Amino acid sequence: MKNLRVIVVSILVAVAGFQAGQTAQAATIDNGSFMSLWSSYSHCQTTTDVNQLREDALTLTNAADRSRIQEQDSFVLPLPGKLEQLVSTPAARFAVDVKAMAAACSLRAGSAAIEAGKLDIAKDLLQTVLSYQPQSEYAYYALQAKALLSEIETNVIEVTLNLP
Repeated sequence: MKNLRVIVVSILVAVAGFQAGQTAQAATIDNGSFMSLWSSYSHCQTTTDVNQLREDALTLTNAADRSRIQEQDSFVLPLPGKLEQLVSTPAARFAVDVKAMAAACSLRAGSAAIEAGKLDIAKDLLQTVLSYQPQSEYAYYALQAKALLSEIETNVIEVTLNLP
């Protein structure tokens, strides 16, 4: 009987150790991908080159889109209405909001593109920010993007009025 307990305990310890090792490895991978996103965001905040800003904004936007797709593809257990009210939404995996990072970088890149006279690039960058508009936590970014887009449209009208 004592041998059976020793065998069961050793199997449980081995399984627990194996699962703990997998969790640490997954955390390292997630941390690495987050650090590359943070590096892109930091670079976006410091650079002044429009092309580099655009690359950083696209990198962050693609990551935000991937996280949105993963959220949509996740399995949701259907619950009765009374129980569903008691269940809270799970916490995000990242410590920061990747969509907010992408929106902030896109706004900065769009503003720099306007200053450089690259209006088509600016419009593309600012339109990506407007795709986050229905969600209230991104209202600030959407309002800023709308203001910059209206500034672009005003500039276009002024240029066409000056033509003979």
